[in-house]
Amino acid sequence: MRGPRTRPASIYDALRRFAEELWLPYHRDLAATVEAHALADRPEEELIAENVAFHRDLLEEGRRGWVAVGETGTQEPPTDGRLADDFPPNADLAGFVLTGVDACPDVFDRPDRLVIGDIYVAEPHRGSGLANRFVERAAADAREEGCPELRLDVDVDNERALAFYEKAGFSDYRKQLTMSADAV
Repeated sequence: MRGPRTRPASIYDALRRFAEELWLPYHRDLAATVEAHALADRPEEELIAENVAFHRDLLEEGRRGWVAVGETGTQEPPTDGRLADDFPPNADLAGFVLTGVDACPDVFDRPDRLVIGDIYVAEPHRGSGLANRFVERAAADAREEGCPELRLDVDVDNERALAFYEKAGFSDYRKQLTMSADAV
């Protein structure tokens, strides 16, 4: 990123911008591919406000997030910066990754895992290597937290994401099944 870095007026302002420019487009893209991700039929402003509150709570609970800041149209992966930290008000927000620790109780013989909650790369930055950098950031986060493994969930009909994760080295671990409670 070029130019001076300035701090958003507040964490609220940074999270609001994150929700407007990254989270909402991410879920619109996902809803176009994965029916289960359709957004609620509510005004956009309500969706954004609830997302700001949700992510603020996650950050207060110790979850982490990184937002990539770059120039639209560049093929060079943008630099990454911590979510709700420094990024210029007019910077292009290129994508994000959210992580958290899945702590394992001592009664089980498995290590804690770092969970990648979401990875999203905005359209102009796809193919730039940014998604790989987000996985690398998550792996560094895992090492910092003492977690020897990464874990994530991906929708079975999100073929683009599945292909990326498999190419990145992720493999099947568990199969999740769902059904309607009314079907029983």
